[in-house]
Amino acid sequence: MVHRTYGHLELAELPVPAVKDDEVLIRVKAAGVDPGAYYRMVGIPYLVRFMGFGFSRPNQPVAGGDVAGVVEKVGAKVTRLKVGDEVFGASEGSFAEFVVAKEGLLAHKPPNVSWEQAAAVPTSATTALRGVKTAGPGKKALVVGAGGGVGTFLVQLHEGEVTAVCSGAKADLVRKLGAAHVVDYTKDDLGTGRYDVIYDVYGGRDINVLRRRLTPNGKLILLGGKPKGKVIGIGRTLRAMLLNPFIRQQIVMLFVFPTTREFEELGERLADGTLVPALDRTFPLSETKEAIAHVMAGRAKGKSVITL
Repeated sequence: MVHRTYGHLELAELPVPAVKDDEVLIRVKAAGVDPGAYYRMVGIPYLVRFMGFGFSRPNQPVAGGDVAGVVEKVGAKVTRLKVGDEVFGASEGSFAEFVVAKEGLLAHKPPNVSWEQAAAVPTSATTALRGVKTAGPGKKALVVGAGGGVGTFLVQLHEGEVTAVCSGAKADLVRKLGAAHVVDYTKDDLGTGRYDVIYDVYGGRDINVLRRRLTPNGKLILLGGKPKGKVIGIGRTLRAMLLNPFIRQQIVMLFVFPTTREFEELGERLADGTLVPALDRTFPLSETKEAIAHVMAGRAKGKSVITL
């Protein structure tokens, strides 16, 4: 699935990509869908274009970023992986039959984990893992946006009592994943009570509204959400940075760039069953646009995945 111009996605035939010395060629079995794929596709907010993705048109014409598949070829300097290895990780251009990836951004897929489960992990689960390590164990937590990709991993990974904020349609899912309490935001917004930590995945509420649900020394962790505006899209984050020095509570803005070490840790959790990706729907490659629209509309209960 290629996007040669911003905002346009189409199925196309391309040559199998060449492999550099530190890369491997992967035959893609599944590829995870997350909001980042949409923002890279449309190039909005425009800050995305200045972050190396291309100003007038995408530098990487093939969409997708999370991958699970089989190593078909290895570069001359690759030492940790070999042909035939089953892997998962991060690679630009994963919505395709073949993709190249840096050896340092891949981990071995556990044998008892499906391709779809592995493809659901890289971006969303790494973001959640980084969030819970920032929060620390034993905290009473509120997860805003608990029914989506990052949120369903947060509910499982947080080491403490979790109250999940989601739509009523996703309530049973987050309870099954371990949430002690569920708040249907269509009826009660954030509910009542105060929390040691709030994970804000959704990003639609004012910082001060969230702070009122924190304990005096609580921590607000911003993990994403829909950008506001077409230019930089991070106005709320900038306001949080300006506010931080003047309050007792702590506001943390996480910008996550996954690492092999984190993928390996998540792989161990997948293997022993302490982390189970919540899979919503799978889509064929030809329906990638529909998959992205499904995720962006907030309909996905957990993760949506492209399968090949």
